[in-house]
Amino acid sequence: MTARPALSFGIGAAVGTAGGLIGLGGAEFRLPALVGLLRFSARDAVAINLVASFIVLAAALPFRAATVPMAEIAPHLPAVLGMLAGTLPAAWVGGGWLRRVSDRQLGRLILVLLVGLGVVLIAEGLFVAEPFRLVGEGLVPTVLVAALCGVGIGLVSSLLGVAGGELIIPVFILLFGVDVKLAGSMAMLIGLPTIAVGLTRHFGAGTLLRRAPVWRGTILPLGAGSVVGAVLGAMALGLVPGQALKVGLGVILIWSARGVFRHLPQPGGTR
Repeated sequence: MTARPALSFGIGAAVGTAGGLIGLGGAEFRLPALVGLLRFSARDAVAINLVASFIVLAAALPFRAATVPMAEIAPHLPAVLGMLAGTLPAAWVGGGWLRRVSDRQLGRLILVLLVGLGVVLIAEGLFVAEPFRLVGEGLVPTVLVAALCGVGIGLVSSLLGVAGGELIIPVFILLFGVDVKLAGSMAMLIGLPTIAVGLTRHFGAGTLLRRAPVWRGTILPLGAGSVVGAVLGAMALGLVPGQALKVGLGVILIWSARGVFRHLPQPGGTR
């Protein structure tokens, strides 16, 4: 792996544009590029992806607040706090798992999760159109269901380095009857602290994120490109039908998982 800031910026911009079009951070598309193009190991790619995801969400949230005021989230705080109660400890546990699995095992897990997220995007594009609440209106069922969903989302977030919006948004729409734009803002509020918890597992002595050249050559240009792309994608939002775009990106995500599989360490070999 060598530092390639121009390529990192280009990857960030391309992925950010796709993510901006559908209201996601784009981390699920960034991960195959980190492994396939920039040649990071699966473990290092997850750490870099977490940082880039945090940068994108932190930059996008203030702009999104102009369209979806934070006051609109207040009635849904029990669902938000309930989901955080599940995602935060799960992200911590998932971050610990990364230290105990081999690069090949982690790569296989990432491959499965990428394909799964691709299927979720396709299903959401085909079937998720209008809010529909399945969970009862009471405080207790809202918090409990949200927390249970949060456990799975927190694990996926820490293992892939993603914000989890591709899972959080459908949950809020299908289970809690939240409008899609509002669900996107709620997903950002959950994604930021969840990613922050996952990141704490990657800043120990001697870890990749303690190396200044990695920040200069990859992380900062990748994050900058992702922010620029997210803004461009948001500006072009009205040009592409959202549901059709999700189906197309889901197909691309499943296809791109091949790139991760091709770069898995071979048995007995090293990366």
